Amino acid sequence: MASIKEMEYWLRGRHDDVRLECIEIKHPSFSRDYRFVRNHADGVRVKHEDDRYRDYEPLPLTIKAAKAADDLQQSFTIGIGDVGEVMPYEIDRLRRGAHSTVRPTLNYRVYLTSDLTAPMTSVRGLEITDNQPQKRGAVFSCQAKQLNKTSTGIIFTIDLFKSLRGF
Repeated sequence: MASIKEMEYWLRGRHDDVRLECIEIKHPSFSRDYRFVRNHADGVRVKHEDDRYRDYEPLPLTIKAAKAADDLQQSFTIGIGDVGEVMPYEIDRLRRGAHSTVRPTLNYRVYLTSDLTAPMTSVRGLEITDNQPQKRGAVFSCQAKQLNKTSTGIIFTIDLFKSLRGF
C-alpha cells in the first residue's frame, strides 16, 4: 500500500521533483555500511528515520521491485555497477567473520528532491538472498525475512470442506 506522501506525489507532485532511489547495505562483518543512490550524479545527503543525516554515493543501479504478490512478500532484484575491489573484499570478510551465517540486509528508501528530510517510501530489513557476480558489478535478490517457516492452522480447500464450492 502506498504511503500518504507517495500518493500525494503521484496526484499533486511537481513535474520537476525527482524521486531519488537509495539503497543501504549492512552486515556486522562489513568494515562500514554502504549507501548508494541510483539517480543523482553527485550523491545526496538525506535524513533517516532516526533523525540522523547520512550520505549516499552515486552508483549505477538497477532496482526492480517484484511483481505484486498475493502473499505480500516484499522483494527486489538489484543490479549494482562497478564497485571496484571493495565488495569482493567485504564478501571475504563476511565469509571469514564471526557472523558468517547472518545474511546482509538491505534498506530501500525513496526521497524526493524537494524533501530530503523524510523518505517518501521505505522498505527496511530485507535479506540479501542471492548474489550473482558479474563482470562489472553484481546482481542480487533481496526479500523480507522469513519470520514463520512452519505452517500453522488449517488450509481451507474444497477437498476438505465441500461446502466451499459455492463460494
